[in-house]
Amino acid sequence: MSGIEVSAELFRPLQQLAAERGESVGAIVEQLIVDYLREQRHHYLLGEMERFRAHHSELHQQYAGSFVALRDGQVLDHDADGGTLYARLRRQYGDLPILIVEVTDQPEQVFTRLSKRLGP
Repeated sequence: MSGIEVSAELFRPLQQLAAERGESVGAIVEQLIVDYLREQRHHYLLGEMERFRAHHSELHQQYAGSFVALRDGQVLDHDADGGTLYARLRRQYGDLPILIVEVTDQPEQVFTRLSKRLGP
């Protein structure tokens, strides 16, 4: 881990928690960062899902039956095969959070998170 400065008032409880768990402070901080990044990604994708729902009628007219990739409310790409689209997006955009959704006649859908796991 790179050096990260933490105030003494935060470091002491981290040391105590590490001692209680038999882990290093670094391991606990790393897990906190992983959890935080996962939560931020999830929060972003929830917003993207809302944008999808809000623009569903326009998306349905143009992309019905296809999978679309949305980031910041914009269609980045689309494909009839969701797996192919996912692979292409990962090559092009790395691990950026991008919503991939099949455009059906229903704006309300069950969304599944597919992502590269951060950390252990």
